[in-house]
Amino acid sequence: MRWMWLTVLVVSIAAAEDRPRLEPLAGSPAHPAGNLGTVEKIKLGEMLFFETLLSGGNRRSCSTCHKPAMLFMDGLSRAWGLHDMELRRKTPGLLNVGWQRSLFSDGRAKTLEEQASKPLENHLEMDIDPEEAAEKIRRDPAYAQLFEKVFPGEAITFDLIAKAIAAYERTLVSYDSDLDRYLLGDETALKPEAVRGMKLFEGKAGCIRCHHGPLLTDHQFHYTGVPEISGGTPDGTKHKTQSLRDAYRRSSYMHNGHFLKLRHVIEHYERGGSAPAGIPTEIEPLELSEEDKSDLVAFLLALNGRTTTTTTDPPGSSDISNAPPPKTAEGPAQDPAYLKRPR
Repeated sequence: MRWMWLTVLVVSIAAAEDRPRLEPLAGSPAHPAGNLGTVEKIKLGEMLFFETLLSGGNRRSCSTCHKPAMLFMDGLSRAWGLHDMELRRKTPGLLNVGWQRSLFSDGRAKTLEEQASKPLENHLEMDIDPEEAAEKIRRDPAYAQLFEKVFPGEAITFDLIAKAIAAYERTLVSYDSDLDRYLLGDETALKPEAVRGMKLFEGKAGCIRCHHGPLLTDHQFHYTGVPEISGGTPDGTKHKTQSLRDAYRRSSYMHNGHFLKLRHVIEHYERGGSAPAGIPTEIEPLELSEEDKSDLVAFLLALNGRTTTTTTDPPGSSDISNAPPPKTAEGPAQDPAYLKRPR
């Protein structure tokens, strides 16, 4: 009997450890062995992040859509393309991107180095062959000197450009939120309504099943019945669980920016999604009171980070403690993408 009791205890402890839970975030993402983040490489990556030579017609850079002053987002409901047209996806933020296990909503890139070429190859985004972009960088005497310092003896290729940009992006982090402080022992860090929202998040609302760990994501892919736009992915397509850190500061939500308010996202989950008939979702309807919804929003507000750390401290990114939402997460974004969206 004693051994049986011990077995049950061990199994119970293991089950408790496997249960999804909220965890604080701190520090910086690790740089891979094949792309160590030296100060010189990170500075070069920052320059390239703002470099318009990496686009067709020299019209765009990474920072065109990932603006440091807007927490490396664009403030629009959906991305705005190179040829002045609304795209089918929203622009994802880059804070904490170095901890992501895959990139894009379909996870098609596994590393930042692999991801770097994709916007260039897209004719609606930067519209240039990566090797053509590398040739433009090679012809620039200042860049030739910098690359020789960072990558001595190596010819300038887009692979090296991608390494530098990736090294810079791994310095972009956001943490020290109210939730982080609470999880680290400061019981006064969360307001009463945020504590109630956290309990709903972990319990009745079931959000924690997919939004857990330090980034509040399981890094997996799910279908939750988000309405697709014309020309977008087919209904039933699974998309990567988004991190909820700094969620209140975003201008839109879901892979295609369908919702402009956090409350609308909560109501979407409350009704079990909006999937077409015959396509099952991975969520079920909930019963939430108006107070429940307000408490969940209060908890999500507590995920705003106070500290954005970058090694080279680009303009507008050293301290986001007082940064407002780009357009306000709880009100419609009055931008071209929003005004032209189908009704």
